[in-house]
Amino acid sequence: MSNRLVLAIAVLGLALASVQPSRAIPAFARQYHISCATCHAAPPKLNAFGQQFMDKGYLFEGLQQRAYIPDTVTGDEALNLFDRVPLGFRFQQWADLRVQNRRWRQDFKAPWAVKFLTGGALGSIANFYAYVIFEKGEPPFFEDAWVHLHPWENFGLQLGQFQISDLMFPRELRLTRADYSIYKIGRFPLTYQRGIVLSAFDIALGVVNGNGIGEYIAGDADADNRKVFFGHIALPLDLGLFALYGEVPDTAGALIRGYRVGVDWRTWLNERLQLFTQVLYGYDRSRSEWLAGGFLGLDYVDFPHVVAVLLSSVEAPEQTYYRQFRTHSVALQYSYYPYRNLRLLAELERELVLPMTRLTIGVDFAY
Repeated sequence: MSNRLVLAIAVLGLALASVQPSRAIPAFARQYHISCATCHAAPPKLNAFGQQFMDKGYLFEGLQQRAYIPDTVTGDEALNLFDRVPLGFRFQQWADLRVQNRRWRQDFKAPWAVKFLTGGALGSIANFYAYVIFEKGEPPFFEDAWVHLHPWENFGLQLGQFQISDLMFPRELRLTRADYSIYKIGRFPLTYQRGIVLSAFDIALGVVNGNGIGEYIAGDADADNRKVFFGHIALPLDLGLFALYGEVPDTAGALIRGYRVGVDWRTWLNERLQLFTQVLYGYDRSRSEWLAGGFLGLDYVDFPHVVAVLLSSVEAPEQTYYRQFRTHSVALQYSYYPYRNLRLLAELERELVLPMTRLTIGVDFAY
């Protein structure tokens, strides 16, 4: 039996053993005995309190002790042991109708993704988050898997697997199936990496291996020993500035040096309507190649009804490596929530470069 299959069976077994039918709700709500609405405007989208809860390391002031077995039971005041294993589950099922070059294709992508999530606060100075994902019929693997230490207020140290883009807009928290394309492409993607982030007040500085989260080679996660450095500054008016510099080898082993700079911004126009945007520019000095792009999103939440719009764009010159990633798309999604943790959605996406039109009917739920 393969190691991956053993891991999958172990995670599934642990999950089933920890779930109680009377509390079939997501992990943090289960831990603190609260509604998902405390942190989510419309899952997975966070509200202001949910963002604050995440920033504070999953600490829930006044309710934190609900998550642990009382020390009067364990007899050990130095032990923070969860009352039950903090596990959550997320299932995404899609049915597609895609039209391209006057040809249509229908496909059932069900399941598209199944995620087993865990996380929580290990007392007041540390928290962790991880999940195993079964996606697109591939073997299961860890995507997010990190620990965050925060022994002092306004100071933190995160170590593990994470997405660089989490400093701006976490992809896992978007409403649309359409993605933030500018984060995913090129020689310096802002998606999953292994590394460390040091944060103090509104400044975050990090370094990652730069080669994603593939398999270890001869015991090393980074075979070429090159690193990618990045930073983000949160400014007033919900503005943010991002910069990245790194060196990575190409397929022939030649060294490529590149950088990325960007601006992010978000605002709630009123209690139901949020506007957010990201602009990013990149230049690879060794090849004299550039790319530019970003996205603009608008989310309207009138629970149980939610409407999301996402415009995404990536531009690059002809006859360059980045030209293959060129895209201009718009997505419109309507979601209805029969329950707080069950979402029925319909999304229409138009890609202008190919061109291609895709209609997605889906179910997204967590418990």
